[in-house]
Amino acid sequence: MPRPIRSALEAARRLKTGLRIAPAIAATFALAACQSQFQQPSDLLFAPTFSKTRQNIPYTYNTPYDCRNFTGSGYKGIAGGVVYDFDKRYVISQAGCFQSQQECQAWLSVMRSYIDVPRFIGCQSYVA
Repeated sequence: MPRPIRSALEAARRLKTGLRIAPAIAATFALAACQSQFQQPSDLLFAPTFSKTRQNIPYTYNTPYDCRNFTGSGYKGIAGGVVYDFDKRYVISQAGCFQSQQECQAWLSVMRSYIDVPRFIGCQSYVA
C-alpha cells in the first residue's frame, strides 16, 4: 500500500524522479520491440534499404545460386510479385537454387521484405 503524500514538495520530488525514469523505461520497451523484429543475424545483414530500385532488389543471376549453374539435388525458390518504389511500380520474378531448404526459406524471407504484392513465393525440391 502506497504511503500517503504529506506535502506538495514531496509530491513534486516524486514526480521529478518518475519523469527521470520514464525515458529509460520507454527506451527499454522500444529496444525490446526492435529486437523481436529480427530472428537471426542474417536478417540484419539482408534487411532491405528504403530504396527499392531494380538495382537494389536481390537477384541470383550469375551467383552461386543461379539455377543454370546448379548441379545435384536441392531446393528451387521462386519469388514473384509487384514492388513499389514511391511512384514507380516493378513486376519482378526471381528464382534461385539452394542446397538446403533452410537456405531457400532464408532467401524467400529476404524477397518477401522487398515484394509488396506477392504473386508467388515458394520452395520446391529440385534436381538439376
